[in-house]
This record gives sequence, C-alpha cells and structure tokens, in this order.
Amino acid sequence: MDDDDCCVGCCLGCCTCVLESLCNCCCILIALVLIGVLVPAYGVVSPVRAAVEDASLSRFALANANGTALAYDLALTVALRNRNWAMRADHAAPLDAELRFAGRRLDGVRLADGTGEEWKRRSIDPHGREEFPVLAASAKEGVELDGHALAEFARQSAVGVFEMELRLTGAFRYRPVHAGGSRRMDVTCPLKMVVEASSPHAAPETRIMVPVFDKVVRCY
Repeated sequence: MDDDDCCVGCCLGCCTCVLESLCNCCCILIALVLIGVLVPAYGVVSPVRAAVEDASLSRFALANANGTALAYDLALTVALRNRNWAMRADHAAPLDAELRFAGRRLDGVRLADGTGEEWKRRSIDPHGREEFPVLAASAKEGVELDGHALAEFARQSAVGVFEMELRLTGAFRYRPVHAGGSRRMDVTCPLKMVVEASSPHAAPETRIMVPVFDKVVRCY
C-alpha cells in the first residue's frame, strides 16, 4: 500500500471515530433531556393547592336573648389548582370544608361526594382548576359559644377585626402515574374581616362587615 492509500485509510478511520463519538454524545444528550422532562413530569408530584376567593360576610354578631350565640352569613369560593403539567389529579376521598371560630366549629359542608359515576370521572386536568361555591349561614338563633369563644369574640370586636378559619380535608391520586397512591389534603385557610361602623355611635346591628383578604387567600 502506497502512502496515499494509507492517508485515505487514516482519514476514513478518523471520520468514523468522530461520527461514532458524535452519535454517542447525541444519545447521551437525548437521554438526559428525556430524563429531565419525564422525571419532573411523572416522577415528582406537586400536591393540589387550595385557596379561598371572592369571600364576603354579611352578618357576624352575637344572637339569642343571652347574647351567647353567634349568628353569621358567609359566602366564598374554594378554588383547587393542579400544579402538575402532565398528571391529572383524581379525587380519592370526599372533599369537606369546616368553618371554625376561636376553636369552635360553626359549620361544615361536603364539597365533593365519594359515590356514584360522577365521582369516578371527577378530576382536575393538568394545570387546571376546580371551584366550589360555599354558603355558610347560621340559623336565626345562631351557634352557641363557650366561654373561651365568647371572650375571643369580645376581644376581636374591640379591635375591629374578626378572624376565622376554613379547614379543607380530602385526598387525590395523580394519574397516569399513581406516585405512591393517594395523597391526603388537610389545609387551613385563614379568613380575616374588618368591622366598620356607619357612624361613631352606631349600634352593633348597624355595623358593616367588610372582608379583608389578599387577592387570593392561600391555604396551608
């Protein structure tokens, strides 16, 4: 073999090695990209986030002859957001909401039931939302308060700010990957209302309830 043939053979061999190296590098890069995309999408679950929106309070005052019960009328929207971009969130248990004041349970409502065909189809799409309107209103005689809750009502009334809590409980499965089965939701949403008087000497029954929230009240 002459020198020219050797040179050509060497060049071809080098080109082949370079091409093989490039192919190997491309395969590694593609694998890394797939891992970087698929693992966050299907291997890491972001739990459903809850928030309270559009809350309004038209009544929050002591009732009955002894003034030991609390009468209230509250309206709000519970918003659930699925933060996953590849997995839907299926309801795996009933979704319940409970309204509390100073540790006293005032009201409770089931937002999503756990039976029937509709329940089986109930889910939140990736990056989707689900909303539940909530109306919590006491009977005319109100809900009886214990000594601690009455003292807390008096203290907050003097300050002019009432604080309540909405507790949400439920569970979700994340599909198409189970990601360890269902994950429980148990969060509390802090609600705050300011009392404004129509005049400096206004009677309690003429006071205006003004809900004071951030744009969205996050639950944690």
